[in-house]
Amino acid sequence: MSDPQAMGTSGAPAPPKEWYFEDFEVGQTHTTMGRTLTDADVMTFVGFSGIWEEIFVNAQYAREQTIFKARVVPGLCILVVVEGLYVLTGHTHHGRAYLGLDELRLVSPVVCGDTIRAQITVESVRPTKRAGHGILTLRHRVLNQEDAEVMSYKTTRMMERRPA
Repeated sequence: MSDPQAMGTSGAPAPPKEWYFEDFEVGQTHTTMGRTLTDADVMTFVGFSGIWEEIFVNAQYAREQTIFKARVVPGLCILVVVEGLYVLTGHTHHGRAYLGLDELRLVSPVVCGDTIRAQITVESVRPTKRAGHGILTLRHRVLNQEDAEVMSYKTTRMMERRPA
């Protein structure tokens, strides 16, 4: 039985659970599970990171003084949560290096109670000069419960090649 979220662009069954460099193909798209962001998530993130901005911690201020009219979830919190959702897919377990994050865009606000998920599309794959590894470039689109894009970014990862 194949996971419909892990189908290649050809509609073929998903590659095996152990994801190696060779299991990724350009155009392949995967969708993570969703996760609802809560007040506790925001306060934990703000406390840990030290980003004590009123828009994140003061509901009255956010309602009365901001264009969003509500407390918003920090963009970096959203990024960390969706990267965690991607790790849960198992696709990164043979990752060897996180090489870069590019083109990060915060498209729409996320507020407490919103549910987010990511659609990840493989943009490029190339072997490295170093034996046993390859480089993936992935496009991440973060969507809310209404399928509206709230964030987008690109990552580059070094992945292990399948053992001979």
